[in-house]
Amino acid sequence: MALTLFGVLVIAMCSVMLWRASVLVMLQAVLLLSLLGGSAALVLTSLGGSTVQPAVLALGFLAVRSLTPDKHRPGQITGALAQLAFLAIFVIYGALGAMILPRIFAGSIDVTPLRPIPNGYIFAAFPLSFSPQNVTSAVYLVSTLLAALCAYLACSSAMAWRVLARTAGAIAAIHALLGLASVVLAGTAWSVFQKFFRNGFYAQLDQSLDGYARMTGIFPEPAVYSAYGFIWLVFSAELWLRGIESRWTGWGALLLGMALLLSTSTTAMLGLASYGAILALRLLLMPGSIAGGRALTLVSGGLVLLSGLIAIIALNPEAAAALSEFVARFTVDKTGSLSALQRAFWARQGFDAFAVSSGLGIGPGSFRSSSIALAVLGSTGVIGSVALLIHLTRSFKPLHRSTYFRLTDPAQATGAAASWAVLIALVPASFSAATPDPGFIWGALSGVALALRSPRPVPTEFPAAGLAASVS
Repeated sequence: MALTLFGVLVIAMCSVMLWRASVLVMLQAVLLLSLLGGSAALVLTSLGGSTVQPAVLALGFLAVRSLTPDKHRPGQITGALAQLAFLAIFVIYGALGAMILPRIFAGSIDVTPLRPIPNGYIFAAFPLSFSPQNVTSAVYLVSTLLAALCAYLACSSAMAWRVLARTAGAIAAIHALLGLASVVLAGTAWSVFQKFFRNGFYAQLDQSLDGYARMTGIFPEPAVYSAYGFIWLVFSAELWLRGIESRWTGWGALLLGMALLLSTSTTAMLGLASYGAILALRLLLMPGSIAGGRALTLVSGGLVLLSGLIAIIALNPEAAAALSEFVARFTVDKTGSLSALQRAFWARQGFDAFAVSSGLGIGPGSFRSSSIALAVLGSTGVIGSVALLIHLTRSFKPLHRSTYFRLTDPAQATGAAASWAVLIALVPASFSAATPDPGFIWGALSGVALALRSPRPVPTEFPAAGLAASVS
């Protein structure tokens, strides 16, 4: 195991926070560190060079802080585990399955390994066997559960809703600005800055067309940048729609929405299209679910965007043609590309793994998918799929009026916003995710949704320092 500079800094910072900061402030730090999505804090040489992100390393400290003995903590942990029971079933079955199932079904099916094969055949597949990727997948699954548990416990603070809203707005804005910089400043000194943060052993891809760089920020590649940004976009936008810390969440959602729209990522386009359709349905079918002023802003923004596109086409046909070619190259034209055929092949492996294992699954990390739904099905079988579906339903609460209509209680409203992010983030993941793990950000927001929307005693803990203390 090798410790990087980021790992040293995270350990130093979290060691201090472990004794001086509240659970809420430490959760805030973990969420902010998640912006370093292309960075490595630890390199696990014994597992083939697998890396641990700074936020995941910090999450370990947060878990220690959250589970530290406290006179109020036993009851809180019991309540959190009760609410997160089905996520726990999904994670525990998946983690154990990652260790056991590939050995049971070894050689029974040919699969594409999770770690990409350099210069390999696009349909390359090998007999199923246990690998280091099963171990790392199990670890990341456990981190998702830990994030949910810690986020649930952090919401015992009276100011949790405000801290989370401001943090979401800040993350959305920072992620957007980093992404825009990666395009506008490509080929300048920015590239050195970008390379410094992209030290993870991932496939760091810098894609371009006719000299125009694609948006990556400090993440490994455009799809990962977009998937991370989309969940924060939805959370920030839903908070803004409910009037929660509008100056933070409104600007964050606006900047990130623009960045994702300009990213040319298929993941971003699918996400934005699905979220736009859902907002339109809510406006049409549930009058009053979105406040009049907010609804007018949404409609006006859409009309301004449409007018701008029409103006470009009318006034500068050459620019319109170049823009159309650029967008098509990385979106609609992909449907008939080798990449699309490869992703379809990866997705079908989920069905094959489910059938071969008689519904048990072959374990997370055993194969590479291109859809989280099929990755869950093929990796964790019936048990994992049903457990995750129930957890999602409990988090979103589709039959509750509070899910769709504005609330006067800001904590409940923040929980409802988190539940929308948890649900809608799975839409683009259903067309792009390689593993069955929804990610620790998804886990944290599902914990927030359950905590802030569940009946609970009046909280008494307040944050100690940092942005969390800025509650004026």
